Amino acid sequence: MKSLLIGLLFLSAAELKGLDSLSCTGKYNKAQQKHGTWVCRDTSGKIVRSERYKHGKMMNYILFNDKGRIIETRDKKGKVRKYNPCGC
Repeated sequence: MKSLLIGLLFLSAAELKGLDSLSCTGKYNKAQQKHGTWVCRDTSGKIVRSERYKHGKMMNYILFNDKGRIIETRDKKGKVRKYNPCGC
């Protein structure tokens, strides 16, 4: 039982590496679904994407450019907004 609890603790926080060299970190709930805020970083450590999940369902996300400025967001209703990061 003790080893099972230790295993669950390690599974609750995960780090996933995709084929595109992004490293995403976040937590899983007891049903092994993404839950809470997940942050994806590139190889240099800059935040590229931030996503918020509720019991495995993505609620919203924010995309960032190389300078860390917001370029796109999606709210929980699915509305996508694109931003011009130069301020023009």
